[in-house]
Amino acid sequence: MKKITLFLTASLFMTIGFAQNEFTFDFFSELEEQDNVLFSPTSIKTAFAMAYEGAAGNTQAEFEKVFNFSEDNAVFLKEIEQLKEVAEISNSVWLQDKFEILASYVKKLRQNFDSEPYRTDFQNQPAKSAEKINKWIEESTNGMIKKMLTPEAVTDFKLAIVNAIYFKQNWKKTFEKELTKKDDFTNSDETITEVDMMHSSDRFKAYEGRNEKGIELPYDDDKTSMVIILPYKMKNYKISNNVFGNLTSNMVNQKVILALPKFTFEAPTFELKPYLQKMGLIAAFTDGANFSDIRKERDLKIGAALHKAKIIVNEAGTEVATATVIGVVRTTSVSTRPQPILKITVDKPFYYFIKDNKTNAVLFMGRMNKMEV
Repeated sequence: MKKITLFLTASLFMTIGFAQNEFTFDFFSELEEQDNVLFSPTSIKTAFAMAYEGAAGNTQAEFEKVFNFSEDNAVFLKEIEQLKEVAEISNSVWLQDKFEILASYVKKLRQNFDSEPYRTDFQNQPAKSAEKINKWIEESTNGMIKKMLTPEAVTDFKLAIVNAIYFKQNWKKTFEKELTKKDDFTNSDETITEVDMMHSSDRFKAYEGRNEKGIELPYDDDKTSMVIILPYKMKNYKISNNVFGNLTSNMVNQKVILALPKFTFEAPTFELKPYLQKMGLIAAFTDGANFSDIRKERDLKIGAALHKAKIIVNEAGTEVATATVIGVVRTTSVSTRPQPILKITVDKPFYYFIKDNKTNAVLFMGRMNKMEV
C-alpha cells in the first residue's frame, strides 16, 4: 500500500509540473521575436490566479483555457505551495480608498494567497501609491526589482494585484573564480561580445543530440536546478514543453567540460496584455469583463498587466527576481549514447531555465540571443 501511495504522489507532482510548463512554453511562443527574454510563468500565473478568484462567466472560462485553471484551482494552489519550498513567493493587493469589494473575495485572497488589501489613493495620490507598491516589490525581491511602476501607470487603478518572486541559490558545484577568463560570445546577429567565461570540469547530467546539447546544473539546496539548452543553430529551433521534457529526461550523469558565461540581465517592464490576448484571454481586458465575484456591479476590467524580471549568474550561483502587477480599472461603458567526456561551450545563443526538481515545473525561463556587458 505504501508503494502505491508514493506512486500516486509522484504522479500528482509531475501532473502539476506539466500544467505549469504548458503555459510556460505557450507564453514564450508569443515572445519568440524578441532577442533576450526573461520571465517567470509562476509569477504571471499567480497574479492572474488572484484575479481569477473574482472572475465569472466567459471571463472565467477564458482564464481556465489560457492558464489551465480549474474552478476551485486546487491543483495550481498545491503547485504554489510546493514552489514556496524553493523560492520566496509574495502576494499583495492594493485597493483604492473607499472603493468597496466583496468580503467573499477578500476571504479567498486571505485563504489562498495569504494576502489582504492595503488601502491607498491611486486617484488623488498616484505618486505616493506607486511608491508604496514599488517599495513592497523592492523589499519582496531583496532589492532586485526597483521602481517598476510610475504614477501615470496607477492613476486609474481601483485595485492592484501584485506578485513578487525572489530566488537565490549557490551552485552545488561552484565555478572557481581563477578559471574565469575573457572569451568571445557570438550573438544571434553574428556580432561578437567579449564575456567572462566560467569553466568547470565535473560530472553533470547532460545530453548531446542531433539538434542541441543540454546540461542540468544543480543548486546547493538539492531542490532546484538550472537547465541550459544550447541549440547548434538557434534560427528555426523550436522549443516546446515536449522538447524540454524529453531533453531533461534523456540527460545522463557524465563527465562534462563546461564553459558558461557570467551574465546579468534585466528585462524591461513589459505589458502582458497583447501576448495573453493572442493566447485567448480577451474578455478580461474589455468593458464586457465579468469580475462579479469581486464586485456585484460588474464595473471592473484589467487595465494593465505588467511584468519585470532580473537575473544574475556568476561563479557562486544564481540570483533572480520577478514581479507581476495587474491593475484593475473601472469599465467604460530520441537520445544518443554519451561520450566519455562531453564538451559544452556556451558561446552562442542559448535557453536557460530554473526548475523545481520534484515537479519539473519551470520557475523562470530565459533566452540569451545577444550578450550585454
